[in-house]
Amino acid sequence: MKAKLASVEIEKLIRLVREGDQQAFADLLRLYEPLVHAEVSRHTGGLDAFDVEDFHQGALLAFYRAVLSYDLSQKEVEFGLYAKICIANALSSQLRALRRRLYEVPVADEWLGEGDHGEGDPARRVMEEEAAQQLHAHIRTLLSPFENRVWSLYTAGLSAKEIGRILGKEPHSIENAVYRIRQKLRRELGQRG
Repeated sequence: MKAKLASVEIEKLIRLVREGDQQAFADLLRLYEPLVHAEVSRHTGGLDAFDVEDFHQGALLAFYRAVLSYDLSQKEVEFGLYAKICIANALSSQLRALRRRLYEVPVADEWLGEGDHGEGDPARRVMEEEAAQQLHAHIRTLLSPFENRVWSLYTAGLSAKEIGRILGKEPHSIENAVYRIRQKLRRELGQRG
């Protein structure tokens, strides 16, 4: 941060965010955006742009949760360090989950033409990885950029209210977006069989 604010001012912004002040969150995020960006960059080397966007959303979520959970009564750890640790932990978990999805996506044995004996087969793993990547990319093309952000946060376990706070939208708008996303996915998955 170029102009480091006094911890008293940071604490004031944190308190305002906890009271629901969206502008305070935007101000706090603007101060810590270099930290968020650095952590995302550190965890996303070699990933495609869609996955990087997911990681950025995950970092924003972790930052928001850090704001809500930071203990203002303690003085040993400043907020910036606490937020960095929270973001790094969240992104590490997200990276592990992404790797699991890419390498452990179940694919129907009939599609592969083999039984249980093929689980350790490198060719099968490659096919599973390619199928997962294709499905992930296809779903991304179905959704608008806003819907992709909503879906990433929604599948991370956030409520419509929490997503609305992060994206600056009303919960009803988020619920409508989730409904539209589900409809699109049902139609598409129904067509694909």
